[in-house]
Amino acid sequence: GTSKVSWNHIGLHSASVGSLILTPSFLQWASSSTSNDDTVVTTKKIPAANIKGCMWSVFGRTGYLRVQIKPGSDVRASEWRLDGFPEQDYSKVCDAFESLYNIKVSKKNVSSGGASFGTTDINNGFLVFRESILAEEEGEAEGGEEIISLELAEVSQCVLPGNNRNEIEIQFHESDTVEQGTDQLVQIRFYVPPDPEADPTDKESSTAAELMQQAIVTQASIRSSTGNVIVKFDETQGTFLTPRGRYTIELFYKYLRLRGNKYDYKIKYDDISRLFLLPKPDDYHMAFVIALDKPIRQGQQRYQYLVMQTNKSPSELEILLDEETLQKEYGGELQPLMQGSLSNLVAKTFKVVTKKKVFVPGKFASANQHACVKCALRANEGHLYPLEKQFVFIHKPAVLIRFDEIESVEFQRFSGNAGSTRNFDLCVALISSGAELGTKEYVFSGIDRSDYAALYSFLSGKRIRIKNLQGGGMDGEGTGVVQPLYEEADRAEAETLDDDDEESSEDDDYNSADASGSEESKGSDDGSDDKGSDLES
Repeated sequence: GTSKVSWNHIGLHSASVGSLILTPSFLQWASSSTSNDDTVVTTKKIPAANIKGCMWSVFGRTGYLRVQIKPGSDVRASEWRLDGFPEQDYSKVCDAFESLYNIKVSKKNVSSGGASFGTTDINNGFLVFRESILAEEEGEAEGGEEIISLELAEVSQCVLPGNNRNEIEIQFHESDTVEQGTDQLVQIRFYVPPDPEADPTDKESSTAAELMQQAIVTQASIRSSTGNVIVKFDETQGTFLTPRGRYTIELFYKYLRLRGNKYDYKIKYDDISRLFLLPKPDDYHMAFVIALDKPIRQGQQRYQYLVMQTNKSPSELEILLDEETLQKEYGGELQPLMQGSLSNLVAKTFKVVTKKKVFVPGKFASANQHACVKCALRANEGHLYPLEKQFVFIHKPAVLIRFDEIESVEFQRFSGNAGSTRNFDLCVALISSGAELGTKEYVFSGIDRSDYAALYSFLSGKRIRIKNLQGGGMDGEGTGVVQPLYEEADRAEAETLDDDDEESSEDDDYNSADASGSEESKGSDDGSDDKGSDLES
């Protein structure tokens, strides 16, 4: 019989395009895209004994193949979906499967009529949407040819958008492996007609859409998590400014979950780039910022920075692991019962469990001895924190600007004329990356003039180019020019000091060496005093 059959330019669903090889012992697909990323799987196999069945369908001019896989095999998928076969290769496919695996290939018709309504069926981990065939006499609609078949393992989120109880929105995991310019299906919405006999004013009983959403969530195992929760913050502690709402936070070994009333997120620690703990000017609230490499999505809105509002109230936190595990996994940095201010407990557990640094403000202090200045970005008021290596603006929209991305800064609207304003603006221009036209800039407006000297000396010390040095200072009352706080000679000395400081503290990493259970003070590494960097409970 046949010993080997192959096709090129075959696409494997959820992967890319490659070649398909059938041999007596296995069926193998190999990607043809060359990638330096080791995480991208380039070859997949199904042992011959695990092939359960095979279906062929033609859509347009292309042949599609679905290979069903027996449960319990090493292959995690329940079926492979392959496309790109020439339409006339049906008999070649049939012969190959018959002679190599003794499997008859069945033909499956797919609806191409363009109907946008039909019947749905959820089973074996798939949501199947079929044409609706109405019987002549009154009766149930029958399912006709298939319109869509979605694997629920690919669903990242299933919600009822807005206050609409008759629609569901299904969102899908976005793949990093697709080439640029390739379209991806990221969400689909279904309208689920309400039961005509149901009372529309009855808010207690679930609508048809809500029942379908629950079935999808259960099958897609969005809520079911493997592994144990290490630590949990309930929704009274998990108030988020962006995305706005209350979320329960659960930290697992490799990822965290945010559970809200409507949205449920799973965020891998590998996707967190950095963490910040920033004191608000009221000296009670703290902002805990989680910066992500991959933003999370709510409808059309993407959030790259999650801003959690926490505070300094004395709290207790239970770590749900035994002492032996805590010692082995986390070097004894967490205790079964932790005490301290809530903001410190949040920062401490995140730092230890995610193994990411938590950055806090360093030497900068405003005129009122705060770690930030009040200002607005576009129409949104917020606070700008000058840290040791970057600016962070919170909260809407949250923005992070690393100093090494800055081309120059410019103080605007501050010249000392008689009619000068009480505020000034700071314009931050980024280094343009050839591809972009024009320079990207952020204007932080309405900063109180009393903060000018502190910002000026801070930026000078960071060796950031200040565009309008020659403009004099804010001497509206004739008080004389605010000179740079560093003379040339001092500047050189300050720079050498700064160099040493940068080695030891990257944005004043949140130091938690003395973290016993009780009240603890965690200053920045360089031992500076309480200019916003001492996180005393």
